[in-house]
Amino acid sequence: MKSWWFSLVLYGLGIGSAHSQATVPQKIDPPLGLFWGESQKEIEEKNTPITQRAVVMQRDAWTVDRFRGSGLKKAILYFGKEKTLVEVELQYEDPQWTFEDYQGFFGSARLKMQARYGQPIVLARYKAPKDDVVETVVSLLWRGEASSICLCYFSAERNTDMWRVVSLHYRSE
Repeated sequence: MKSWWFSLVLYGLGIGSAHSQATVPQKIDPPLGLFWGESQKEIEEKNTPITQRAVVMQRDAWTVDRFRGSGLKKAILYFGKEKTLVEVELQYEDPQWTFEDYQGFFGSARLKMQARYGQPIVLARYKAPKDDVVETVVSLLWRGEASSICLCYFSAERNTDMWRVVSLHYRSE
């Protein structure tokens, strides 16, 4: 945990504020009733509806879907070397949502995270062409005590074809 004088120095330098990440070392728990360090076996014993198992970046990744309502399309559970839970990614998308719906959902999620964890660190914010696709990325990070959460918006557009997703990445550090 950072000491109060470190927060004061950051605030004096204009790096922090009364509600910045320097003063919010609160633990961020994973969603869906999960716990950091939970084993694969413990998660299976909860009868979690796992629809896909893969290895992503040298980590086991289990996909859970069949969520109803709220736009949550799927959750991806990532396990570390010890085969325990280290990350949960929630992906929100709905083919019926408009740009304004995604913007509203992202804004609402951001406000909830800010109210709970303070101002985020902006990791990325851009809109740029990549070949014949226009990519838009906004990525915000909140750090807690031994954990973090990243809120991301990604859009890829080519002519009239569009793919958009808002995701929340809960991570144990």
